[in-house]
Amino acid sequence: MLAGFGRSMNRLYENRNHDIFSNGELTVIKKLAKFNPLLIVDGGANIGKYSLMLRQHIPNCKIYAFEPVGATFAQLKTNLAKYENIVPINKGLFSENCTKEIHIFISNTHASLYDLKKPVAQMKEKVSIDLMRGDFFLEQNHIAEIDFLKLDIEGAEYEAILGFGTHFKNKKIKMVQFEYGYINISSRKLLLDFYTLLNDYGYAVGKIFPKHVEFRDYAFKHEDFLGPNFIAVDRNEVALIESLSKKKRFQTFVKHRKSVID
Repeated sequence: MLAGFGRSMNRLYENRNHDIFSNGELTVIKKLAKFNPLLIVDGGANIGKYSLMLRQHIPNCKIYAFEPVGATFAQLKTNLAKYENIVPINKGLFSENCTKEIHIFISNTHASLYDLKKPVAQMKEKVSIDLMRGDFFLEQNHIAEIDFLKLDIEGAEYEAILGFGTHFKNKKIKMVQFEYGYINISSRKLLLDFYTLLNDYGYAVGKIFPKHVEFRDYAFKHEDFLGPNFIAVDRNEVALIESLSKKKRFQTFVKHRKSVID
């Protein structure tokens, strides 16, 4: 009983919460709005709830909403039809341009390229979807920069970040939000992999909590698969990092990083 209580408290402490209104995702959107972003990519838009929330708080921003599953995309288009600044794209984001099979589950809120280890009875079907490299999409549409890249694509987040590799290297993406959780066991991508990749690109990585983002260096204890959401911000965007984080925590993070570099 004590062990179970301890696990429950740890999940609470580490913010294992998928409710956008209370887990900090909405807080991130509100803080980002103060910087007047011009372009956002919503990777894994599903039926459009997140895109609509972005528009509510950042009404003048252009949003590209990616959803690869045909039936879900049809509903997404309907939900976004009257909003000219939200552009639905019937593609998924990945490390290459290709076609793959995706697992569709009864809830319609879960569709993944990876095995979610759920009972067969919960799986509705498998369908083929078109996937696209982010760099390719941006080049084809003559888009130079992204203010915010949000990735909620059920385990394929790492591959999607690779697909935007050129723009990350050139610091043309200010901030990316990605999910990390139990599905990373199936995708075989650890939190360490995200830290290594994004740190090499020159981004500070932090975990989203209800009232702030805690920017911190990687530690083995963070490899808990609890998730749910992390943020990586271009280190040159100091004002944005300060806004997202608690000032004291940010200063401690910068001081520690400086001592490591020195």
